[in-house]
Formats: sequence, C-alpha cells, structure tokens
Amino acid sequence: MSGIEVKSLVLTEIIQNLQTGEWLAPEFQRDFVWNTNQIIGLVNSILEAKPIGMATLWEQEDESDLPLEHLSIADDFDGQKNVNQYFGKNSDRPGRYYAILDGKQRSTAIAMVFGGFKATSGSRRYSGSYFLNTDYEDLQDRVVYKSKNEVKRDGLDNITSYVRNGLFPLAIDGADLTSNFFKYTNAVSRAEHYVDNELPDIAIVDRRSQVLQDAFNGIRNTRLAVYIVPKEETLSEICDIFETLNTTGTRVSTVDLIHSWVYAETSDDPEPIRLRDYMDALSEYDGLRGWPSSGYRPEVIAQIVASIQIALDKKHPPRAVSGKKETKINSIKSSDLLAISSSSWRDFFEEQEFVAGCFEDMQNIVAGGSFTLGECPYPGVVNIYLALRWYLEFDKASQFVWTVEHLNKLFVAFFWRNAFSTRYDQGFMTRVAADVVAFKSFLNATTSQNPDHNWAITTNHWLDKLPGMASNNIMYENIKSATSNGHIKGALRDAGRLLLIARASIDPIDTQIDISEGAHELHHIYPKKWCRDNLVAVNENYIGDDADQNNWVNSASNLMPMSARSNKAWGSKQPSSAIYKFEIKSEDQKKTLERYFISDECLTLMENGTNSVGQFFEARSQLLAQEFKRLLQVT
Repeated sequence: MSGIEVKSLVLTEIIQNLQTGEWLAPEFQRDFVWNTNQIIGLVNSILEAKPIGMATLWEQEDESDLPLEHLSIADDFDGQKNVNQYFGKNSDRPGRYYAILDGKQRSTAIAMVFGGFKATSGSRRYSGSYFLNTDYEDLQDRVVYKSKNEVKRDGLDNITSYVRNGLFPLAIDGADLTSNFFKYTNAVSRAEHYVDNELPDIAIVDRRSQVLQDAFNGIRNTRLAVYIVPKEETLSEICDIFETLNTTGTRVSTVDLIHSWVYAETSDDPEPIRLRDYMDALSEYDGLRGWPSSGYRPEVIAQIVASIQIALDKKHPPRAVSGKKETKINSIKSSDLLAISSSSWRDFFEEQEFVAGCFEDMQNIVAGGSFTLGECPYPGVVNIYLALRWYLEFDKASQFVWTVEHLNKLFVAFFWRNAFSTRYDQGFMTRVAADVVAFKSFLNATTSQNPDHNWAITTNHWLDKLPGMASNNIMYENIKSATSNGHIKGALRDAGRLLLIARASIDPIDTQIDISEGAHELHHIYPKKWCRDNLVAVNENYIGDDADQNNWVNSASNLMPMSARSNKAWGSKQPSSAIYKFEIKSEDQKKTLERYFISDECLTLMENGTNSVGQFFEARSQLLAQEFKRLLQVT
C-alpha cells in the first residue's frame, strides 16, 4: 500500500477535527467501551507527555459508501431514552473528512476529558467531568472523575470552587489552552478565592502552581501519531490494515466494517441486520455457548459464512469490494469476508437453530461432549463442518448420495488428524477454503449409499493424501507428547486435554454432582505439592528435577475433571488417601473414572502409592493415546 501520509497532531487539533466532523466514525462501529480507569490512564500519559499510540484515518470521497457519523455516546434527553449524543453537530461535514479506522476509543476519551463531551443525563455512565487534582499525594489520584451529581453537590462550576477544592477541569475552553491554564495558575495565588480571603501556606500555593504548569506542559507537548490512508484504497485493502492494528485501544476488526456496511444496506428493511446483536443472540444457543459473540472473536462467525459461500453452488452474488470486475469469495481472509452479501448474512441468521444444532453435533461427534472455542485445538475446522452441513441441507443436488453420517465419520478423523499434524499452524485461512472444496468434491464423488467398510478404506486413504497431513508416525509422536508432556503448548496441548474437558459430565467423587457445561476443573490426580514432597528413587524420572523434559506432573495423563468442591476436598492428598477417604469404589464412580480414562488397572496403581506413580502415568497416557489413535481412523 503506497501513499500513506504520516503526521502528528496536538490535542486541540484533535478535538477540533472531531467536533467539526473532519474525523468521523463508521456508524454502528463498536460503541465506546472504555471505563474510567482506562480513560484516566490515558490522561496520565498525556499529562506526562508520554506516547499515547496512534490513529489510522481513511480519506473519504464526497459521496462515501461508508456510513459515517460524529463520535457519539448513549444519552437520554428531550423525553427520549437511549439516543445518541454527538460530539459536534452530526450533519456537519467539512470539505475534506476522514473515517477513523483505528483510534475511536482513544479519540472519544480525549473528547470527553479535554473537549467536555458528555451525556446530559446524570444517570448515564459518561455524564461526569474529569479534574486535575493539584493536591494529590499518589500519582493515581492526580486525575479525578466526578459524576454529574457530584459536580453539582460540590459546586464545581466556578473558579473559586476549583481553587478551594484544588480541583481544576481538564476540559479546554475552546482551543485556547494557554489562557485556560494561565487563568487557573493566576487564581491559585489570589487570596480572594480562598476561605476568609486568606492564602494557604506558600508551599501549598507553589505546589498547586507547579502541578498546573506540569499538566499544561504535558497537554501542550503531547502529540498523537496519525496515519492517513488515501481515498484511492479499496475496502479490501483497508481490511489488511485492520488485521495488523492492535494498539492500546479496543481492537478494531474487519467485522466493524462488515457491521457498518450491512446495516447501511438493510437499514430500510423491516428488521435491519445489526450484525453484532445477531451474533450475541446466536451465542445464547446451547450448542454455541462459549463460542463466538460480538465481543469475542466475532470474525469466526464471518469466516463460517464465507466458508458456506465457498461450498454453495447456488448463492447470492458477492459484494464488489476489490475494484475488480468480478468478485469471488475464495478464502476466509478479510477481503473475502467483506464481500459477503447482506442477503447471505440474512440467510445465515434466519437459520440460527440449524447453525446451533450443527455446532452441538460437531462437538459431540468429535469429543463426546461440549467444549468452547478457546478449548478447541484449531477452531478453523468448524468452518468446514458448518459449510458442508449447510450445503447438504440447502444446496446439495439429488444426484449425490452422501449423508450427514458420511460427513460425520470423515470429519471426526480429519479433526484429530489435523490437530496432531499441527496442519493449521500456518496458512489456515487459505487452507480452510481448500479443505471445504476438497471435502465437497470427495463426498460428492462417493459411490456408497451408506458409509460401509469399503468407503471407510477409501476415505482413510484420501485423508492420508491431503496436503500437509502428517504421516501416522509423526501423529503418533505428537499424541505421545500431548498426553505425557506438560510443557507442550498450543494446539497439541489443547488436543491432549480436549477429551477430558468435553466428556466431563459427572463428578468422580460425588456422582450426584453434574459437572457438564463447564462446571468443572481439571485437577492434578497426583497434586504438584505431593509430588514435590514425595520424590523417591523409583519415581524420580517422572516427578523429579530430571523429569522436566517430559513434565509428566502437568501433562494430560495427570489431569482429571471434577467439581470445584471435590477439587478442594482432594487438595494435596495422595491418590491412595483420597480413594480411601472418599470411598471411591461404587459402580457409578468406577464408570465415571473409566469415562475419564482411569481404568481398574490405573485405579489399582493409584492405590499402590508412591512407588507406582510412573506406572500410573504411563498406563493413563496409553489409554488416552489409544483413543486418539482410534479417532484418527474412519471406521
């Protein structure tokens, strides 16, 4: 990308640009979400003339397709609830104006503190004012926030009150920063502003003057770095910028652009598409709890919708975003996500129950229970399953004979092979799209009405040949590491623990306690403290200092799901003591332990005490590994 202009602006210039509408925010972009502490943190940096990050702007045409508005916060006024309060007159547009791609949170905070931007209703979160406390003892108290009611109560609306309280508004009166602070520094040395017209100790006056002078210097010298992208750049190119912006504010993503554009296109519909609201509604379904919402990786939902477009034969034309004559969605990269049409989004959200059901099915067939996005080795695999389920439900031609059962068997083996091949570590945005196409082609070519033995052989052979798929030997080595090495990180670590997380259903100590739906912890069977205190020659290769290379203690082979209450009761006990104390011998308890890969053999080794630690680790690791190896194969 060429032609980017880099400049820096002082606070008064920033405030003026925001108030006149030279800087505008995309409509329905993420609302202002900073809390008081975050705002004060930025102000303290400004008062010390420290770096405050950067803003990225995009120069706009006079007739921009991107809906833009002045900075806004929610307010109640004129008898209306939850309406926008704008910084400046929202209809104002100077001859040259820019869209704020990154920096909205920071810009809004600056407008609030130094521009006096606030809600009029005292019940609103952002209705108060920020003051410089010239009598602070701790730096954390240098900037004080007062609610609208507190300002009224303390009478903080005149120069005498400011001086007597040692609190001076940080809002700049117009653009005249110098006269603002000269007025304050002059006032602190005048007896008429103090009680009984008596000046306090000269040391107090001098300190107040110095604090004001230091604040003035910080505000005057602080500059915001501004990157200006020329108007010739397309939205798809702008997305490349979005993906790399991660400064001190709230991260901007491509979803913000999609949200703004789709809303603008559907604003005249009976029910406009508010993308983030729809995502939040979707996250309430059982199958989607712990998966994306508007506040946590919302791009995952957009990637799923793009994958569906890749899978479909009959689909809505994509939105033209790249400047090319023909736009195609060929990946789940930002520019392709932006090309998803509003009609495609509408179709997706009209089938929320179907989507939630697919998510639930995916988790159950893969791991035998539910798990979250953060617990999934490679969440990108979900795109493939959802895309093919959608294709099967709404688009598949009758000439093809495959069913959900075919897809399920294929997908389970693929999921685990993909995880233990670490295949999505690099380039997964392109690889996911290629896998969607490959899955569809393979399934459409199947000749089996039902997934029989011959179909399974053919499918396993096809999976072996997928680009990037590791050999069985490499996958087996990775399975060993995932189950026995607590040092392992990333997808292999998540894969090694996933079955324990997903299959958590009943507490192994008190089988009346339901620990499904995330109501569990992975507890160390041999507690770390016990391992430190019970190191003997026979187990030093497993729990001693020389065992750090494998770290069996923190590996999946030493973890078990249980309720928080049972976890606390187990504490640092040796397993044999815990088994005796909690009388773990009932059939229900043994069935639960078997579900968590603790066989009768493992239970006996736990009862044997200190000398059998290593044997237990090895036996349990083997049980987990056997299950993983089974899941690698289509049967």
